[in-house]
Amino acid sequence: MPHKQPAELIDAYIASLPQLRRLVTDLTLEQLWARPVPGKCSTLEVICHLVDSEQAWCHRMKRVIAEERPLLISYDESKFSCALNYHEQNLEQELARLEGMRQQMARILRSLPESAWIRVGIHSERGLMTLSEMLKSEVKHIPHHIRHIIDKRQVLGKPDFAK
Repeated sequence: MPHKQPAELIDAYIASLPQLRRLVTDLTLEQLWARPVPGKCSTLEVICHLVDSEQAWCHRMKRVIAEERPLLISYDESKFSCALNYHEQNLEQELARLEGMRQQMARILRSLPESAWIRVGIHSERGLMTLSEMLKSEVKHIPHHIRHIIDKRQVLGKPDFAK
């Protein structure tokens, strides 16, 4: 990703939320649970993964903002789907949770002085990460999964709304 100013990164961080919502809210429960692409998660599992990941990254970014060089622990996301009963979750509640976390984090990030963007945490798998690097990583996360949801929609014969 080319060098972007914090305000541009924050705008990009919340920009994918409407497209994500548009891509999933017209799906039936059966379509949300379906695994139309072999070896891939269902759409509802993808949404729940995004929520759990967002929760982890928001917490990590807040710790980097508030603490000196905090240790940022990773987790095994592959174990969450079954253990947390993703197919028992409510799509609307999950989307609202994701949107709320991103909007809250965007407000926090917009309030920071320029010096905050070079603050660091130590990720247990990725090593030293600045707040700026963390946000750049999260900016890419929803668009990455949107591509997978579009693939699922195409197999299900649904429009992709990508245009």
